[in-house]
Amino acid sequence: MRAELLARLRSDGFVPHFAGRVASESGTRAAIDWIERKSDEKAAFPAATLQMIHTGRQYDQDGAACLQLNRVRVECFGLSCLQATSLADAIRDVLEQCATIFAVRFHRGKLLFERDFPPEDLGSGLKVYRNLRDYQVPTTPV
Repeated sequence: MRAELLARLRSDGFVPHFAGRVASESGTRAAIDWIERKSDEKAAFPAATLQMIHTGRQYDQDGAACLQLNRVRVECFGLSCLQATSLADAIRDVLEQCATIFAVRFHRGKLLFERDFPPEDLGSGLKVYRNLRDYQVPTTPV
């Protein structure tokens, strides 16, 4: 589910327009990654990191069920509060829609928690704003 979620966000027709760019093997890509922001360069903002908070594994009488109610944290960083929240809103719009990516069916995600943080000075005059959101992202295998 992690690789599929990352592919879904990076290849969306809307989200990459709000994200900064970082170097990749084939040139550049949207600055969306699991756990760690890959660059402090200005061109890499806005950026988003994803973190699995809970795999949401469900069980029934037969053992593990197909439905997983994953809890995913999305932290967006921007050079302004507007940049951070615009990327966060674009990601929200994707997560709230159903989609099938490779062998994973994403059901409608639900926003569970949202918080803005004060700006953080990264040094050399770079100030970064953050927006953090937790989602329930239900998935089943196809």
